[in-house]
Amino acid sequence: MRIVAARTLLRVPWQEAVYWCVDLETTGLDPRSARIVAAAAVPVRDGVVRCGQLYKTRVRPGRGAVWGGAEAHHLLPQEVEDAPRLEEVLRRLDGFLREGVLVVHGSQVELPVLQRAYRVHGMSWPRVPVVDTVRLLQSLERRVRWLTAGSVPLELGRARAYLGLPAYPRHDAASDAVATAELFVALVERLGVRTVEELLRWGGVR
Repeated sequence: MRIVAARTLLRVPWQEAVYWCVDLETTGLDPRSARIVAAAAVPVRDGVVRCGQLYKTRVRPGRGAVWGGAEAHHLLPQEVEDAPRLEEVLRRLDGFLREGVLVVHGSQVELPVLQRAYRVHGMSWPRVPVVDTVRLLQSLERRVRWLTAGSVPLELGRARAYLGLPAYPRHDAASDAVATAELFVALVERLGVRTVEELLRWGGVR
């Protein structure tokens, strides 16, 4: 695992950094109460999505979880009874995140849910750069607005279609993580990003 100092990371060409694209399936959308029931992470190395290194798992949310979201992720409580505990999953994810840059689609939900899970389990949040592909899409819209009257869609599936990427199964952590990774690479190329610093300027989360 290659860990790069933050200051050094900002200056390197974007392809030289490692990005871990993470997707979570949860029991709801409220970060204060949502529990993680599935997680997946896939890296982008040398500018390429490395599907062979995909990590995916269901997650045992623990006692007291108020179940919800089944209409989206189609998981039932009995289907995660024998899954790894959240703390075990977080330690796997933590090793990935500390390698470079975290990428998510929709940081307003994914990020606080993940950060709360860290706090609940007494883990220190890795202070790594975070990129939101939604913010990259918004940057793209600002750039192309003068060329077209249309808007750039922000929803993951429609955004992929807008950029000519194929359709994929929805609300599955593994497929959503890969879909986000592919969208990320397409957006970086479309925006003409050169360095990690530029990338964070276009899509970074503070």
